Amino acid sequence: MENPFAVVSPEEMNAQKAHDLFVDLYSEYHMIKRPGNIIMSGARGCGKSMLIRCALPDVLMIPDKKFSELEYLAFHVPVKKTSLSLTELRFLDNRHAPYLINEHFMVIHVLMHSYLSLSKLVFDSYVVEEYRDFFTNVYSRYLRLCGCKDDIKVDYESPETFFKSLYNHTEELQSNFILYILNLNPNSDKIDPTYALPILSFVRFIVPVFKELINLSGFPRNKNIYLFIDDADNLSKTQTEILNSWISCRTQPTISLKVSTQYELYKTYLTSNGILIETPHDYQSLNISIRYTTDHNNFKDKAVRILQKRLVNAGITCPPAGFFPIYEKQEEGIRAEIQRIRDTYPSEGRGNRVDDDVRRYATPNYIRDLGGTRKSRATYRYAGLDNIIHLSSGIIRNLLDATANMYDATYSTMEGNHSAISFIPTEIQDRVSRNQADEFLYTELRKGGGADSQELASIPVPKNDLEKLQNLICAMGHTFHEILVSNRSERKVFSIALTNIPDNDVERVLKLGVRLGYFHEATIGNKEGNGRTWLYILNRRLAPSFILDPTGFQGYLFMTNEDLHKAMNTGKQLRQIIDSDEDNEVGQLSLFDIWED
Repeated sequence: MENPFAVVSPEEMNAQKAHDLFVDLYSEYHMIKRPGNIIMSGARGCGKSMLIRCALPDVLMIPDKKFSELEYLAFHVPVKKTSLSLTELRFLDNRHAPYLINEHFMVIHVLMHSYLSLSKLVFDSYVVEEYRDFFTNVYSRYLRLCGCKDDIKVDYESPETFFKSLYNHTEELQSNFILYILNLNPNSDKIDPTYALPILSFVRFIVPVFKELINLSGFPRNKNIYLFIDDADNLSKTQTEILNSWISCRTQPTISLKVSTQYELYKTYLTSNGILIETPHDYQSLNISIRYTTDHNNFKDKAVRILQKRLVNAGITCPPAGFFPIYEKQEEGIRAEIQRIRDTYPSEGRGNRVDDDVRRYATPNYIRDLGGTRKSRATYRYAGLDNIIHLSSGIIRNLLDATANMYDATYSTMEGNHSAISFIPTEIQDRVSRNQADEFLYTELRKGGGADSQELASIPVPKNDLEKLQNLICAMGHTFHEILVSNRSERKVFSIALTNIPDNDVERVLKLGVRLGYFHEATIGNKEGNGRTWLYILNRRLAPSFILDPTGFQGYLFMTNEDLHKAMNTGKQLRQIIDSDEDNEVGQLSLFDIWED
């Protein structure tokens, strides 16, 4: 039996497995399923690719839906680790017609993935005469208009063989183009080979051909086509401008572009003509990461459903709460503290209700009373389903990576016997959570937050900024811990709010932290109550590194530019923490509720 929590690329999943594991995590899912251009951004691992995978025809047809009955026809067009990211394409810059030639290559890429997808589907009707007419009077005609005079051998035996024939031809077009690119001389003063290949474009080929394609017998009746351009942040700046030009054409509802990109990594919103695409006129903008980290979507309930589906799929009947048990000795101590708070509330209570004090102080008091030193407090154990979900910080990849590592660690103690695993011991849960937190902070950050070399090459990160970011994270973590074990009224703090407009250095480091997944960014009411300011929430995945409680009510600390500069340069605490509520600048947020204050 395989590890039930192992992360598999959605592109590699078969339709049945994707259908069995999918959980709708988005309240905006209806926006993705309806006509219209969308640019969907989010952190790595937040589920963009899985959402796209489960919007494709082979998944939507499960269990017994016909292809013609689908609401739309969707094609997945991946960018990362494909020929679109060929390093040699940069040779086109500052050469003849770089936009036309790049667009030709992008169009071929879209066509290849579209035809390959169609060649693998089961059609419920086929009128061969329609296909012959489409190929002769539409497809071949527009190919000739684009300069392609190839003699294409078409197999009309079935829709599958027909589209495989078109795929084979576009594969040849791509091969010819790549050979041309490889023959370009990187030295701009040398003579390049003459470009004698076709020039296909979105407007002159994809739009007219796809508009007729959808009218063939057996295709979805609503006549809507969605092109899911996945990992568009891996496109070059020139290619991104071309894609924006496609978006600006407003070809929806017939053809809608659904673009996914990592947060803050989409290279430009200008078209190849220098025109800015705007929302909502040209596209709808969705930030999946923000939605994930709010309380509005019941992330915990959906995370439990994801884990439950994976356990069931692996033949494990134990529910997630039982498979990831709590540390009973620790829970007994917290329950005793809860009872003490209830007993002393009439004389010592701080909140409006006793339950408020329980949520705010029970776990912090327990951590504080583990010992007078940070080393003694480090015996706090991060275990139990609630802790694991909160430590994911709203990113499903974090949740699955952690649980997969916990399963592997348990398996290694069972002498290779999967059936012997009925739960994950709390000591393993704690060890994995701590190791992942430390690796995230001290190893991945030095590599740019785990970003691959292509990302770092496309958007360079100054080493000094990474050092400043690490200093800021450590300053926040140490300060939040001191607040947690202090006597302040608001002691669970995970965020900083800005009291003034950030200067360039502060803004650059904070944005880097958001881009690499160390912070979540949102807005909140300012101190004066007459507007909003930026809020930066520390990734809860880091809680074990600083002995923080990732659960329950969370607060925020107002900070100035001066405070942040000191933290970024020294790594010391954000400010001196005093055990009183005088000049209190700590505000309160409910669990994951960072969208509204």
